[in-house]
Amino acid sequence: MASSKAMLRPNMGSRSRVAAFCALGAAATLSAWGSQAFAGTQPQSRPAGRFVTMDTLPQGLTCRASYGDLGEREAWDPVPQWRGEKSYHPNTPLQADENRQWYHFDAEGKVLGHLAQEIAAVLRGKDNPLYDPIRDVGAFVVITNCDKVRVSGKKFHYKLYFRNLSYRPGHMRIERFKDLQKRFPERILMRAVWGSMPRTPSSRRIFKERLKLFQGPNHLYYHENPVEYPMHKIKDCTHSQNLKRKNRIGHWATRWNPRMMLKREQDEKTEDAYKLKKFQKFLKDQYDDLGPEAMERMELDEAIKAGEANRIKTILEIGRASCRERV
Repeated sequence: MASSKAMLRPNMGSRSRVAAFCALGAAATLSAWGSQAFAGTQPQSRPAGRFVTMDTLPQGLTCRASYGDLGEREAWDPVPQWRGEKSYHPNTPLQADENRQWYHFDAEGKVLGHLAQEIAAVLRGKDNPLYDPIRDVGAFVVITNCDKVRVSGKKFHYKLYFRNLSYRPGHMRIERFKDLQKRFPERILMRAVWGSMPRTPSSRRIFKERLKLFQGPNHLYYHENPVEYPMHKIKDCTHSQNLKRKNRIGHWATRWNPRMMLKREQDEKTEDAYKLKKFQKFLKDQYDDLGPEAMERMELDEAIKAGEANRIKTILEIGRASCRERV
């Protein structure tokens, strides 16, 4: 065992003695001569840290700004992708149901599509200044008079609603708008609002929990003090919407009426120019008939009266001549 350890341990006796003598010699030299031990060297001033004070800057691959030669290049922007400060995001307590607003919508006489879009926006909180796409700051919506919502054109008779709750072939049920409005008027607005919302799990939850529909003017949430939504912002269903666009009063007033007024002005100008030309011809004929001396002595009104008398006299003569020919 001892022999094996002796074999593994290297023979470092001579080397260690040489290294020790060299170290002692260097220490003696440094203690004897100090900083002048090594010939040709000068002491350098080294401040605290890793920096070295130099009289001249090194030349070569260095920054041009160190020599003051920037040229035409643009200033360095340390944050090129900065997009502003972080936006405010509503916290979880602010999204609680007890902090949500309640709105009341009166669907009487309103267009179905426009009303559904406004309701969907309020449910999702799109009108809220704290709106965030991944956070829920929407409100509760109470809708009354669902049976009095209106549609334009021929949709009252021809708009169809399909349903197949069993998802089996041959179980499809089809109803017209007018029939469904009599049987289940709330379903019309339910379908329209759901069609205006994105197909996401949060939208399904919002649709189920916050949308309250009622037939008639009364509801069951007076204790929540719902705020009356400004219904004047939602389009009313009027008689003009059942007409073609070119036949509507608004379209005629904005498109056709200015054209007609312009054409009327042009026709009036043309007629005035024609009358002026005709009057000039009349005065010229009168001037030729009466002579220049008589026209100079007469005023304009007198000349017009004389011309009218001559015209009447001429017409009478023509009429008498035609009567004689017939006789």
